[in-house]
Amino acid sequence: MLVLERLIGHRGASAYAPENTLMAFEKARDLGCRFLEFDVMLSADGEAFVFHDDTLNRTTNGRGDFGLATTEYLQSLDAGRWFSKRFRGEKIPLLQEALEWLVSSNVQANIEIKPYPGTTEQTTIAVLTQLNRYWPHDRDLPLLSSFDLDALRLCRSLAPEMPLGLLFDKWQDSWLQIAQDLNCYSVHLNRRALTKARVGEIKQHDYKVCVYTVNRKRQAAKLFEWGVDAIFSDYPDLLS
Repeated sequence: MLVLERLIGHRGASAYAPENTLMAFEKARDLGCRFLEFDVMLSADGEAFVFHDDTLNRTTNGRGDFGLATTEYLQSLDAGRWFSKRFRGEKIPLLQEALEWLVSSNVQANIEIKPYPGTTEQTTIAVLTQLNRYWPHDRDLPLLSSFDLDALRLCRSLAPEMPLGLLFDKWQDSWLQIAQDLNCYSVHLNRRALTKARVGEIKQHDYKVCVYTVNRKRQAAKLFEWGVDAIFSDYPDLLS
């Protein structure tokens, strides 16, 4: 059964290394973090990569939409130089590479399914297929989350055993009905959308509460006092 850690590295240790790269994952692990969050998108030719933005401009030396780029082009890009010269040459990881790294490093993950527009079904199926292929059957399954409810519905239909996280940027009064319909494990919320009462409401219905993105100790302490189970942070050493 999946066990959450109190602190989840947001896209790895993204305050210390370029987000959603294996270097960021390694830095998080070296800081003692045993649970990471990262995003998955598909290339134009259907390959699953660890990447967040719809466009390449912010975190690579490429240009244009991620979902319109081929695997060959994406693998040619530098995903580290934007962050620091020290990370020049760091690549956008394949999901396969990320899963193999997690297994070998004994680190757990929250994988956010982040479909490029129009690719919800393909992206979801790609993530589930690769988990089936590369994740050991004797290990607890990773937590899958998404803002895209259709992605979560498809996950629940194709992989009934998969722990799912319901992801919201703003509070929704209908959260409970959605969480129940999807048989979710957790509810993930922007810290700005939370109050102590809302945390209590979610906990009353036996869902885990995960909050993003928290980068200050005092804020983390307040959220844990409210009953939050886990925070996502760019600083995996925040609680040390």
